[in-house]
Amino acid sequence: MLPIRRRGMRLGPVLLLLLAAQAGAAAPAAAPVALSAAQAREDVQLAADAAEAALTDPFWHQSREEWTAARASALAEAEKARDPMRVYAIVATLMAHLGEGHLTVRPPAAAIEHQRRTAAVLPLDLHWSGEGIFVVAGHGDAADIAHGSRLLSIDGEGEDALLAELASMIPRDGRILTGPMRDGAGKGYAVLRHRRRGDEARFELRWRAPDGTVVQRTAAAFPLRRWPAAKDEEESRVATLEWLAPSLAYLVVPSFSNRVYRAAGLDFRDEMRRIFEELRRGRATRLILDLRQNGGGSEPNESILFSHLVAEPLRKYAAVEARGEELAVSSRSGRRYDHRVFDADELNFQQLLPDGRLSRLNVPPEGLMTHWEPATPVFSGRLVVLAGGATFSGGAELASMLYHVRRGVFVGEETGGAHEGNASGYTWEIELPHSGVRLHLPLLQFRFAWPGLPRNRGVPPDCAAPPRVEEIGVRRDRAWRIARDVVEQEWATPDEARCPAAAD
Repeated sequence: MLPIRRRGMRLGPVLLLLLAAQAGAAAPAAAPVALSAAQAREDVQLAADAAEAALTDPFWHQSREEWTAARASALAEAEKARDPMRVYAIVATLMAHLGEGHLTVRPPAAAIEHQRRTAAVLPLDLHWSGEGIFVVAGHGDAADIAHGSRLLSIDGEGEDALLAELASMIPRDGRILTGPMRDGAGKGYAVLRHRRRGDEARFELRWRAPDGTVVQRTAAAFPLRRWPAAKDEEESRVATLEWLAPSLAYLVVPSFSNRVYRAAGLDFRDEMRRIFEELRRGRATRLILDLRQNGGGSEPNESILFSHLVAEPLRKYAAVEARGEELAVSSRSGRRYDHRVFDADELNFQQLLPDGRLSRLNVPPEGLMTHWEPATPVFSGRLVVLAGGATFSGGAELASMLYHVRRGVFVGEETGGAHEGNASGYTWEIELPHSGVRLHLPLLQFRFAWPGLPRNRGVPPDCAAPPRVEEIGVRRDRAWRIARDVVEQEWATPDEARCPAAAD
């Protein structure tokens, strides 16, 4: 049997900062190593070359002309870069043009630690939404800004410009903005803004308070080392089932990671079978499925869950392809990086295409299907799916499959993963030789076997309910209340469901 691939969940800028701080809490805040223009340019060139060598189709989410222009701009910026964090900002911005959310760029740990100890940043924790940018908390000069105030501008730059900057440095599928919104929460934007712009002494802030008053004030930068510690939260949990009423159940599936289930002494397939047996015994006719925190995990767990919601197997992939059996790239100074994608056993499940790419055969146990035989039991009742920007990778794949067969009403916001597929699976990690910036390049392209939505976008909600700042961390929020309202209506097909006017 093929080994199960892990679709890695994204590590946002705040989590990366915390991990580096934990790893080097006792280390001195050494000044970053000085780079020459030639070294910075070599690293940026290598990053671009590596992405072109690794990705099956670098022009899936952008045109060749757009990539050529972005690459030329990055190389020009590299001429002025003199420290690793600046190289990171250039490379992260360049990689964002590829539209692959699994392609991550990470600064070296020493640069993250230096930033944590020495940087003063925008003094705001923020919540990003399609309804605006909202203040969660202020610090220093901004400490009295009321929770829930809507941020209108920083130094004259409005919401659209700020969101574009956030999205330009966070990996995202296609042109989807909800994923960066979730990853940039809290102090995420403050951290990324400093990495991109460097030191800023003060900020001209303009906001609308909850009472409607518009306020403008200058606030000084706030030391990052004095930022209140974030609450420790589990990265993910196993699925839970709750009965809300007779025949009405609420299923939360926060992860498809086998690691999470093994840590709990469980097997994902067995756990899904147990949960759907409980739904059958309880005679469930209505189900709310919550995928809002599901950032993916292990293939094929998204298909296992799908098989308990849709009886007939579905061909979900048009193709699963890799650039080749072996990959290689060299830096301008001659350093060579090699990587083997598949082992000998896995090659038995691949066919060689005329252009050298490898394409997965459509044979069990995985192939290109959701499942090869019907699972049991299968829930056939009314289904409402909660999804949003953190619904990514395998979570977004499940949402896309369910949307394609119109199995259920979607509530929340656009998924963070693209409807046409993603590049994920195996990863090639390359550390740039001079800056220490690390690339994690996804090597398998999973192309779905259906059209039906705009290119570079995720599954949209049938009933839009983006998360509100006053309900951060609340599971039974506005979207949940709308989902319960919809699932309790009488409808035979999702198109017959009605979105309530309000759910406050």
